[in-house]
Amino acid sequence: MIKQKLKHLIQQVPELIETAEACREVGLPNFYIAGGAITQIIWNSIESKPLLEQVKDFDVVYFDSTCIFTEDEFKSRISSRLSHCVDVDVKNQAIIHERYSKKFDCSIQAYERVEQGIESWLSAFAIGFTLDSSSSIKLFAPYGVEDAFDMLIKPNKRAMTEANYNKMTAGYKARWQQVKVFPWS
Repeated sequence: MIKQKLKHLIQQVPELIETAEACREVGLPNFYIAGGAITQIIWNSIESKPLLEQVKDFDVVYFDSTCIFTEDEFKSRISSRLSHCVDVDVKNQAIIHERYSKKFDCSIQAYERVEQGIESWLSAFAIGFTLDSSSSIKLFAPYGVEDAFDMLIKPNKRAMTEANYNKMTAGYKARWQQVKVFPWS
């Protein structure tokens, strides 16, 4: 039931659907629109705000070990097909381990599939969707969607430090008053 509610929310955001269609049109392999934007539309709906309020970009994750096209090339190809002005942040999970230590001050093993990237995120944000061959929304939420709907953030120590977790969660609490954050330990 709650996953149906999320699918309904996603369908209410034409910019998300348009972005997913553009990803498919450019041949982005094994992709999901995931993370912050999905969680934030849930939170905005709970707080009766416009669904895209404070959504700065759409996180688009994909997996392509061939790296025929760079992330920037895919971003450019996707953006050129969009009529909306929400930025897209395109990340290839096949190479994400190469920059992880610089960004998050910890190292991770190379992923073998796109879903491993999403599994490393905080449970409330480990939610993505793609479109199947009939353009229906297909969700991937390894920890379920309950934490997002409960506005509850729990640590995921797989690919994050305590300092990074505290910084990230402070930003969310400042923007959404109802967010509850579990301590790191």
